[in-house]
Amino acid sequence: MSVAIMSCQPPAAEVKDDLALFKTNLEIAQNFMMTFTGDTDFDLYASMIHDSVTHTSPMYGVGEGGKEQMLEQGKFYMNGAENVSFDDAVWLPGVDNTTLKPNGGVRVYGTWNGQWKETGKSFSLSAYHWLEIKDGKISGAGDFFDATGMMKAVAEDAAG
Repeated sequence: MSVAIMSCQPPAAEVKDDLALFKTNLEIAQNFMMTFTGDTDFDLYASMIHDSVTHTSPMYGVGEGGKEQMLEQGKFYMNGAENVSFDDAVWLPGVDNTTLKPNGGVRVYGTWNGQWKETGKSFSLSAYHWLEIKDGKISGAGDFFDATGMMKAVAEDAAG
């Protein structure tokens, strides 16, 4: 008597690393996010954004925009803050919203810490960012944090 054993697994040569693209894009995403820390680098930041980027802003009422919106937002934070660090980062692979399979995107949770230059007030802000990468550049991005609350926290104290 002979028994045939069949497997639903493809041969080892056919198995591909579903996270290979994520691993490649992770370095790009980390370099991009770090342009906001230490000695900020707006030129590097701008050079890493795809011309056709779609960006979701954390600012109330701003919504989705393109490259100009993203550049303006980056300039605002880089010019306004100092001694910035992105701490306790948890980097995760992005997934396709329909198939839920890794798509090469990068997601990150972390805490931004620093001081607002104008007032010298410190901030500590939990944030979530998602990044899609095409041709080695950021082609889609979204920032989720309490931007309004942060600006109120670092504002000048009311006279009185």
